Amino acid sequence: MTTVIVQGSGDVGSAIAQQLFLHGAKVIISDEIAPAHLRRGMSFVDAYYQGFAQLEGVAAQYVIHLPSERLEEILVCSLDVEALLAQTKAEVVIDARMKKRSTPQLPAWKTQYKTLLIGLGPGFETNTNCDIAIETAWGESLGGEVAGPTKPLEGEPRPIEGFARERIVYAPKAGTWKTALDINEVVRAGDILGHINEDAIKAPISGTLKGISHHGAHVKVQQKIIEVDPSSESQIYGLGERPRKISKGILRVLHERKIID
Repeated sequence: MTTVIVQGSGDVGSAIAQQLFLHGAKVIISDEIAPAHLRRGMSFVDAYYQGFAQLEGVAAQYVIHLPSERLEEILVCSLDVEALLAQTKAEVVIDARMKKRSTPQLPAWKTQYKTLLIGLGPGFETNTNCDIAIETAWGESLGGEVAGPTKPLEGEPRPIEGFARERIVYAPKAGTWKTALDINEVVRAGDILGHINEDAIKAPISGTLKGISHHGAHVKVQQKIIEVDPSSESQIYGLGERPRKISKGILRVLHERKIID
């Protein structure tokens, strides 16, 4: 059985983990303690807070240490990749942290382990800081293997009813996020949605909370913490269109290399 480590429990990393699990792989997600990913209905991030999460019929369980016996679900943890490799000898590591504005370095563990490293999104380049780079920008190449570097971060978020970046709130400072609200709740422009330390964070527009970081999340400066959807047809739960296409691209790459069936 193929073992895959996925870095990042956001909607992209979770979609990849969910699809790999359905294709018979043993999947371990590694992320920071108290991650702030906001699309919680489209990811496994709530497992870090509640111990358990589901995404389109697949379950994930949070563990502090890897169990000695295989569990019938995805494992979610905050162990670093090198520690996981030492315990599992995983065949594949997928970096789905989607840092966007920073250029990832080739990890130190690559000198010891021959594990295939797949990098997603801006900053990755095939045979430079990863073995395989996957495009994550919208367009015909979305989810495809890239011969050189992936596209740099560019453009605005996809608009919904004319609102693009205006519907997203970025943390103005680092700190602990406190909120009593959950995804899929309706808010009005100007409503106080929560606090970072003592600073109030307000809704930028009226609509439905497509994403909101979990209470207690550790947020960084300029990290997305709120996404409001002004439409009446917002997708709150399940695999999103972009994460699904990226995950299908990962499956194709691993199938071509005969790593998964």
